[in-house]
Amino acid sequence: MLDLFVNFMNARLLPLLALLLIAAQDAPQAAITFPRPGDVLSGEATITGTTDIPGFASSQLDFSYASNPTDAWFAFQTSTQPVADSSLFVWDTTLISDGDYVLRLRVFLNDGTIQEVTVPFRVQNDTPNLTPTPVITSTPNKLDAQFPTPFLVASSPTPTLTPRPTPTPLPTNSVAINRTAVYASLGRGALVIIGLFLFAGFLLRFRRY
Repeated sequence: MLDLFVNFMNARLLPLLALLLIAAQDAPQAAITFPRPGDVLSGEATITGTTDIPGFASSQLDFSYASNPTDAWFAFQTSTQPVADSSLFVWDTTLISDGDYVLRLRVFLNDGTIQEVTVPFRVQNDTPNLTPTPVITSTPNKLDAQFPTPFLVASSPTPTLTPRPTPTPLPTNSVAINRTAVYASLGRGALVIIGLFLFAGFLLRFRRY
């Protein structure tokens, strides 16, 4: 008789337990839908997620450095309104330095329990991703026309004639003899000679007498 009762209770409880498990699996869970793990954020980023779960009391969104040995978290906001895959917070990521961070969403339930989810991500504003420069290769079937590089020829300066120095007249030579003085000197000499001849003739004539 006891075995029949136990079998009856098991037959009633097993479906109930199965229904509870299915309901627990189908119940929504707290989640961050953006960013996803490993995403890179820049500028203004809208954080989205789900907090609309049974027994919701309030939610809190905060962040921390990826390396967080002191377990220090910085809260964005606390909300008493549940949302389903909607905006949780609009974050201006330019206000913090580039680096690796972790988002944390906590949902506080009426029974005192907490659902928590974390997502690692990266902020990158000052160091954008480098895009590889495409390499242009020449086609062997086409001839590459090469043109000489134009260059400017500097004009030659116009030659300037250097003025010759004006000759400076030499000072008058005090010992120079002009033509008039020569003629005068010759005339005087001739007169002296003529006078001497006349005087000599006069003397000879006088001796004859």
